[in-house]
Amino acid sequence: MKRILFISLLAAIAIASIVTVGWFTASRVTFADYRERGVIILMYHKVNPDWKTGGLGLRVPPREFDWQMHFLKENGFHVVSLNEAVDYLEYGKPLPEKPIVITFDDGYRDNYYYAFPILKKYGFRATIFIITGIVGKTNEWDEREGKPTNYMLTWQQIDEMAKYGIEFGAHTVNHPRLTKVPLTVAEKEIVDSKKMLEEHFKRPIKYFCYPYGLYNDQIIKIVKKAGFRAATTTKLGINTKGVDLYQLKRVRVTGHMSRRQFVEQLEKYLRERA
Repeated sequence: MKRILFISLLAAIAIASIVTVGWFTASRVTFADYRERGVIILMYHKVNPDWKTGGLGLRVPPREFDWQMHFLKENGFHVVSLNEAVDYLEYGKPLPEKPIVITFDDGYRDNYYYAFPILKKYGFRATIFIITGIVGKTNEWDEREGKPTNYMLTWQQIDEMAKYGIEFGAHTVNHPRLTKVPLTVAEKEIVDSKKMLEEHFKRPIKYFCYPYGLYNDQIIKIVKKAGFRAATTTKLGINTKGVDLYQLKRVRVTGHMSRRQFVEQLEKYLRERA
């Protein structure tokens, strides 16, 4: 009986191995068919193993983030900067095959402690959208709604990441719902966040991200007037040449997503046009 159980166990392991290898092989072959489809922009928030910092809707455990970055590396994806992506979308400037952009919203401190080492491990860059009024503090906008406290990046950490090649964009000063506040307040939040980052970095800040993904035509006009080159949304999809640069789509990655779902989501958006 023990011999039969042992043989059955070996058979099950062998089948599982074949299925797993087959899935990754199929993924590699399938992805190889896509050229000039467009640019996927991944959207992350927290990369943190601690459940006390919040649910998996905004939090991806580091081991899963590492697996995702490894998958991109091993399957021929080329991580490009948001600036390179916009150069392609606006002017048609060439990009490598299967270009992908990595972005983080809010600027959580765990981006430095957990995501940054993994990005360096694979030689990847990313863009982090900073809430300029709470650098070095906590997520006050969430705390007011009774959500868990998270610490935000410090300027020292931001400078270290920028020196490596991480790009930083603006995400307002205090993270308001821009469509729910007076336009004068919205404009100040947008303009001041840009100014604060430019004063710190001593160079233009080109990219903006709408808090909560909320915006309208009036907000877009303010973003344009402020001098931003483009802005990211929470709308799902892939970006192709001719897309509205102030309504860039992204692919949201959450901790609820299985590894298979991560792969399938990439494949889904590579199959469709924006």
